[in-house]
Amino acid sequence: MNTSSKPRVLVLGAGFGGLELTSLLSETFGAGIDVTLIDKSDGFVFGFSKLDVMFGHKTADQVRLPYSNYAKPGVRLLRQTVTAIDPERRRVTTDAGVHESDFLVVALGADYDFDATPGLAGANEFYTVAGAERLRDVLPTFTRGGRWSGFAARPTNARRRPANAR
Repeated sequence: MNTSSKPRVLVLGAGFGGLELTSLLSETFGAGIDVTLIDKSDGFVFGFSKLDVMFGHKTADQVRLPYSNYAKPGVRLLRQTVTAIDPERRRVTTDAGVHESDFLVVALGADYDFDATPGLAGANEFYTVAGAERLRDVLPTFTRGGRWSGFAARPTNARRRPANAR
């Protein structure tokens, strides 16, 4: 039960969505709202930075961005692991306790289950920081072989010329 007159907003996940929302709430409502942001980590790595790790240009620590550098005033940042979510009661259980809210936002992002995809278990990947670090150590051993890539959007024809080109 909320004994405070301030609305309580509980945001799960400090990725782009969670950080952006809590920043907006802090800037818009200031001290008139109680905002709590929960994430299992104390920082994140921007996706493209994993390429720097994979190619050995930077270490994981060099590309890691601590959440404390980005959390806005009035946002309570908790490093906890979510173990249960009760959306009807807007209640969340973590490894450190139970949190109740008036508004619950779930922005936990995505994690791959590599073992769930046939043939992907044990494959090299750079979606995770650990995968990028493993590839950093594996890439120098490549001497020959094939490779494949996936595209998230329809590729364009690089040979196509604009209609007005001669």
